Amino acid sequence: CCVPPPVHGGNNVLDCCLRTSEMPIPRRIVRDYRLQLVQDGCDIPATVFTTTKGKRLCAPFQAPWVVRLQEKLDACSARKV
Repeated sequence: CCVPPPVHGGNNVLDCCLRTSEMPIPRRIVRDYRLQLVQDGCDIPATVFTTTKGKRLCAPFQAPWVVRLQEKLDACSARKV
């Protein structure tokens, strides 16, 4: 019923993934990711990948290929810092 207005930088309920894709996403098209959690007000947990073109792709939270892709992105961002 009563949802507070979204805080900048926080998850907005309108940004929730309603379903995920089982198709692995190529590493070369992914720029970043964030986690979508049920406690954020979303129906399902998911990993939301952002492509180099700015599209959002929803992936299953615990799928092995998703975890590997997250680790690659984390390693990349760790090198940049």
